[in-house]
Amino acid sequence: MKPQRINSAEGGSALIVAIGVLAVVGSAVALSYSITGQNVRLADRSQDYAQVRAAAEGALEYGYGMWRGKSSQRGRPPTIKDCAAGLSVPGFADVSFSEPLSITPADHYGAPSLEPIPVLVDLQGFPGWKGRVFNYVASVEAKGRTTLDGKPVTFRAKRLFQYVAVHLFQAMYFYEGDFEYYRPAKALISGLTHTNRYGMVSNDVAKAGTLTFMSPVSYVMDWTTGDPYRAATWSGYSPGSNQRPTFQAEITQTPRLEPMGTEPREVLDAAPKGPLSPSGQLVGPDGDSDGNPNNDSFHEIIEPPAPGFADPEAIASRRMYNKAGIVVTINGASKTVVTQNGTSLSAAQSSALQSAISTTTIYDQRERSSVRVSSLDLGTAKPVLDAASDFNGVIYIHDVTPTVSAVPKNAIRLKNGGKLPEDGLTVASQNAIYIQGDYNTGATSSSAATAVPSNSSGNPNNTATPTVAGYTRKPAAVIGDAVMLLSNAWSDENSSLSIGQRRASNTTYNTALISGVMPSGYEPGGAAAQYGYSGGANNYPRFLENWSGLTCTYFGSMVQLFTSTQFTGRWDTGNIYNPPVRCWNFDPNFTENPPPGSIDAVYVTRGRWSRY
Repeated sequence: MKPQRINSAEGGSALIVAIGVLAVVGSAVALSYSITGQNVRLADRSQDYAQVRAAAEGALEYGYGMWRGKSSQRGRPPTIKDCAAGLSVPGFADVSFSEPLSITPADHYGAPSLEPIPVLVDLQGFPGWKGRVFNYVASVEAKGRTTLDGKPVTFRAKRLFQYVAVHLFQAMYFYEGDFEYYRPAKALISGLTHTNRYGMVSNDVAKAGTLTFMSPVSYVMDWTTGDPYRAATWSGYSPGSNQRPTFQAEITQTPRLEPMGTEPREVLDAAPKGPLSPSGQLVGPDGDSDGNPNNDSFHEIIEPPAPGFADPEAIASRRMYNKAGIVVTINGASKTVVTQNGTSLSAAQSSALQSAISTTTIYDQRERSSVRVSSLDLGTAKPVLDAASDFNGVIYIHDVTPTVSAVPKNAIRLKNGGKLPEDGLTVASQNAIYIQGDYNTGATSSSAATAVPSNSSGNPNNTATPTVAGYTRKPAAVIGDAVMLLSNAWSDENSSLSIGQRRASNTTYNTALISGVMPSGYEPGGAAAQYGYSGGANNYPRFLENWSGLTCTYFGSMVQLFTSTQFTGRWDTGNIYNPPVRCWNFDPNFTENPPPGSIDAVYVTRGRWSRY
């Protein structure tokens, strides 16, 4: 059979078809290779992007840890120098930083500034509270390896850090320990209340509606109403006799507000050895397990630093001894006046301050002992303090006289404090402090006390003015191991007599207070029995007179940070005191104009990161 002959035209067509098929196949293969390569590059970039993004976020988080640590160590908002010192980022595989991590102070618009600029804002999550916010912006640019297309992956990110300073004197009550208010006489709490631990409050069923919280309440641990916590250990406890108080505003569980600027465990001795309450709470000063006497408890705030030992900056910056413009030390008959923090006194002014101090002995019924009392006459001291060059408004006064068995305690007393220096005054001591007579009311003597409307009327509706006409109360604070309020009628000669011989009179006090308490369930060293009830927040300031039917008017803020270590007598009534009619009020002037040397709690936070 002859082979079939193909027409030349047909052969050309077939060849064209074959070439066309080959071209299509080749194009498809080339397209396949192109898509595959593009997918590989996209996958590479996606992986690199995720890696670089994670590195940038990690760098910001690492920077936050370093910035927060510096805030804690210094006890204040970091400066631009603080932010830059030692700032570094750990290594990340295949990632470098084309713009290194930086943390820069900022104004309230987020623009860089040489120093952080505070802005007063409502404190988020803490109803009613305000804080001074210091803003910082952290930024970084991370760069990955060069990919197949020759372009490295970069990721720029920033994050806002905020240091929030919250002065403690903007609440009626701020408690580091348990806040207790147990079956009181009628009490209207007009200001904020906060506790860093438990809140334990109750009404008496026989006095329904007597305890009313008119402003927001915040707490960190359980807020207990009804039968209060540890109530079985309290004197006079009667099961089933309690009821819920009235709350007219929010009750909110919150994080801690840190009076030391950071968690106590980060700055205080890490191995406390003090006595414990039944709940396991450390209620006494903790032990000195690390050999450093300068970091043992919150009581450090009112103590002078022990020389020769490290003083953590977070504590040192809050010590009232360090904050003071004038330090007065009493030792026996010796009275030494030293100035610091820019304050200066002439020799005559120093001598006048020394002359304003006198010493006597009284009997304290709660302590059941005699007390050596060094009295500062503020009527005599005021002209000196008003004229002192660059005085910052803080005076620290303490008596270090060695004690004897007959008089085992030292204390400070403030007398004739009706008028205070024009810019306000804070008096602090490691000792307990007695405030005798009207304080910051404008009345210049006990005989003039009736000129104060709240004293004259007895303030039955808690609406009477707490100052004499023409006097504006000054920002003031009294800070000590314990604070005792003595009335205008107090007599040293009657201090050791029965309660019937210690009759009080209507008296008004306009001042913030920081002092210690003796907590419920306190276990005194070597004692067989626990203390009972602490007396509650209504007995935070201590009384020593018969106030029955008489009025104690108060405008201020009460802050509890520690357990008293010098005045440790347990609360009771009996021959110690009869309670006053308490017309107590938060001083709203403190919200934006706190007393000199106020202590700030700290709340540190960070915002979401963002690209830029």
